[in-house]
Amino acid sequence: MSIMARMKELLKIAERIRNAELRKKTISILKNPFLSNRNFSGKHSGFENAPASLNWHHVYEGGLAEHTLSVTKMSVRIAEVLRSVYGIKTDTDVLIAGCLLHDIGKVFEYIKSKDEWDSSEILLDHTMLGTSELYSRGFPPEVIHMVASHFGDKGPTPPMTIEAKILSAIDLFDAGLESESSSEEDETSSLLDLIRDIRSK
Repeated sequence: MSIMARMKELLKIAERIRNAELRKKTISILKNPFLSNRNFSGKHSGFENAPASLNWHHVYEGGLAEHTLSVTKMSVRIAEVLRSVYGIKTDTDVLIAGCLLHDIGKVFEYIKSKDEWDSSEILLDHTMLGTSELYSRGFPPEVIHMVASHFGDKGPTPPMTIEAKILSAIDLFDAGLESESSSEEDETSSLLDLIRDIRSK
């Protein structure tokens, strides 16, 4: 699938968000990412071009869109299974928006210079950048929480909603599948932890 085809599919998924305001905000930042805080550099990568990382997974141009597409589609399917098997309901609007935007900060964190991708001069992690930008744009707290907690229990903000738990598990799973340096044990334990958490409720 080409870079532009991936971006087109991501925007098509965003159109499934029923809440008009959330749909508009999600599509807007995907199409035209910029930092509201003008104290930061205005430089950014297009969402469709940026890599998902520089040294772990999807480390190539277009990797961010590919990773995001995979995570979003898998998360939506997982939510459908949880509903049909366990009767667990998720907020589809929140889930889609949070998955699509969980790595939005990477368009500001990674900049292409002289045909090579490198870290930008902004000394903040993509999770902080994404969380603060969504807060500035007035996104719902549930979506902001998904972005803030997508590193999972090992991150500074543990996931506390079912949507956030799905995202953090699938994000790690997808990154691990694509990365040659990840361990199968880490990927599997993340999914098992999610199942154990669901069954304990």
